Amino acid sequence: MKNKKIKDIEVVKKEQKVKLSKEEKLKLKQEKKEKRQEQKELKKESKNTLPSTRKVLPFIDIDEDDVFITKQGYLDIYQINTRDTSNLSEDERKVYVYSFIAFLRNFVEDFKIIIMNFPVNTVKQQEYIEGRIADCKDEIFINYLEEELEKLRFMEKHRNNKEFFLMVFMKNKNEKDNMTKKVELVQNIAVPLRQLDLEKKIKILFKLNNMNTKLM
Repeated sequence: MKNKKIKDIEVVKKEQKVKLSKEEKLKLKQEKKEKRQEQKELKKESKNTLPSTRKVLPFIDIDEDDVFITKQGYLDIYQINTRDTSNLSEDERKVYVYSFIAFLRNFVEDFKIIIMNFPVNTVKQQEYIEGRIADCKDEIFINYLEEELEKLRFMEKHRNNKEFFLMVFMKNKNEKDNMTKKVELVQNIAVPLRQLDLEKKIKILFKLNNMNTKLM
């Protein structure tokens, strides 16, 4: 029999059993019982709940271009910079109508036009007036600025802007890459488009899926 070297011999230490007191044993038993009960209640609750929103909605992720990855492909949203045509002349209105027809003929990809009410955003104006108030030493002028600030806050809470958006759908990455070029080519005086930041896009999708929720 070949002798083992000392360094090859592993010394296994037996774990020492810790003796629990009667009170500690009862406490441990009670904790296990409560945990089992909690798991039962969670299982019962999960059976009664509807499928999660994540399973129902088509959204999977957001790519590096702030485009939504969906179960069917890709989805993006553009803002339509609209104009009030009620004050235009008859000929000017015709130009808008014919331009919109041209857009519909040229843009054959899948799209949807969405109309939504968004709260009036007066954050920048409020920040400006708050800065003026902080620097002002004239009490009469401070009162005037505070009144203006209250008006802006009131507008933000109670007034909405009607905004128009173009939602486009793409089946694969190749279509997504071509969409930006396509949008630039087909936009015209009737449908001037601009890209949105991710925060605004998320707000639009949130509102579409929560129609009774007021956006902030």
